[in-house]
Amino acid sequence: EGEGEAVITALERLTAALADKYRIDREIGAGGMATVYLAHDIKHDRKVAIKVLRPELAAVIGAERFLAEIKTTANLQHPHILPLFDSGMATPPVVIDDRSSIIDHPSSSFLFYVMPFIDGESLRDRLTRDKQLPIRDAVRIATEVAGALDYAHRHGIVHRDIKPENILLHDGRALVADFGIALAASTAGARMTETGMSLGTPTYMSPEQAMGERTLDARTDVYALGCVTYEMLVGDPPFLGSTAQAIVAKVMTEKPLSPTRVRDTVPDHVDDAVLTALEKLPADRFATAAEFAAALTGPGTTSSRTGRPFAARVTSTRRSRFVWPVATGVLGVAALWGWLRPSPSAAPNRQRVVLWKSEFSDFLSPSSARVESRVAISPDGASIVFADSVGDDTQLFLKQRDAAWPTPIVGTEGGAGPFFSPDGEWIGYFSHGGKVRKVRVSGGGSVELASLGNETYKMGAWLEDGSVIFVDASGALARVSEQGGTATTLRPADPTHRDDASTLSPLPGSRGVLFTGCPGNCASGSAVYAFDIARDTTLLLVSDATGGWYAPTGHLLYTRREGGLYAMARAR
Repeated sequence: EGEGEAVITALERLTAALADKYRIDREIGAGGMATVYLAHDIKHDRKVAIKVLRPELAAVIGAERFLAEIKTTANLQHPHILPLFDSGMATPPVVIDDRSSIIDHPSSSFLFYVMPFIDGESLRDRLTRDKQLPIRDAVRIATEVAGALDYAHRHGIVHRDIKPENILLHDGRALVADFGIALAASTAGARMTETGMSLGTPTYMSPEQAMGERTLDARTDVYALGCVTYEMLVGDPPFLGSTAQAIVAKVMTEKPLSPTRVRDTVPDHVDDAVLTALEKLPADRFATAAEFAAALTGPGTTSSRTGRPFAARVTSTRRSRFVWPVATGVLGVAALWGWLRPSPSAAPNRQRVVLWKSEFSDFLSPSSARVESRVAISPDGASIVFADSVGDDTQLFLKQRDAAWPTPIVGTEGGAGPFFSPDGEWIGYFSHGGKVRKVRVSGGGSVELASLGNETYKMGAWLEDGSVIFVDASGALARVSEQGGTATTLRPADPTHRDDASTLSPLPGSRGVLFTGCPGNCASGSAVYAFDIARDTTLLLVSDATGGWYAPTGHLLYTRREGGLYAMARAR
């Protein structure tokens, strides 16, 4: 501002522009398209929400186009569509004060529309609070939104931006908002593309919308509602990524995980309906939102994709997609010690006992062959974590003892080699770029502890003293604090002794770790060693062994290449 000029805020300009009709209270929300203000309708003595288009969007759409298209949405009368009270372009009066401040520039004009103020919450608010919705609630909300969309589609209006933020929950029913912006912005598609702006949210955007198709029909809204329904059931959208580009890439190339893989209580017909709505090609989706709603509520319906009953298709999907990841994850120790947990007396002192046996090849499946067969079991034995293939990448999955199917851990894309903290509240793992990371079991952001500077996935162990032990690219044992920081070397790599560390297990009292290694090129097989941190010594425990773990009973568990898991008690 020049000398002598007062700084006039956007809220002050808006207040001045609408003073004859509305009394602005405060800003209550903001998004990529508009800012929302709580206001009082002076004439009707009621609270209202005023949405003001962002200046850059208003410039692209233009006042004439906006006012013309908003008339169309004003005629949408449906119990699940948020009604439109008012709209227009408002310009503050020219104001000259004692400091010669003047409001007369183009940015002072506003494009706005007025809706009822909903004293409730958005679907986003509820998902943030509850994460997953009861299946009955999710289906009800989805069918109500589908009804609103079907009504709009029959009137020639495609929303193009269906997402939890645009679904309001009021007095037990869903209300779809923002048809006005969607329609007006869609008619300015070419200009929006030229300026780099886009309508829609990548997480809920159909493949054809992501590709920039200008002619979109009802099926793009069906896809978006499928994403929203998926999130209500699973707790996360079907595709996640660190950037919009990463999400769009997955939308274009990957198939969504079946909701039943994450939540086995989802009915088969609901699972199939959601996956049909999420088909890549519009021709493979439901033709109308009404068809989607019918499929969600009609268990007797036949799958639109396969022609087979829902139950048959989904049961087949569950069997083929989840037998192998769980089998891979178990790989001996998890199933035996955490889940079967034999009595200590069952293992005679200093004797080997075969507790469970299977051929090594049984653990490699087409779906998970490129994911190393490693699993972490929680200290209380109630859950396991393993990595599985998701598209062209990996992700960590959490399997609770009392759950039928594993759940993907959000934010662990590219993760492998998981291991639990001693208290069972954190999961350590390795990700792209050789980074050592941790994430809470209860959910939340992933935290980087150290960077190894390579793409090799290695094993880690979390000690009781708060240190994380891992093997770096050279084969050396290294340590970093659970709070992160600079990693230090505990045991340098021995050039004559290759340490694969296919297993790494903490010893009690933070004394050290068990690890596997083999001389030279491993032609003579690998062995289990114990590394004592305080004494800086390495001790051979079992030769011809492919993995070794310490059990709380004091037993050494180890596996052999030909198959079998063995237990050996320590000498007394």
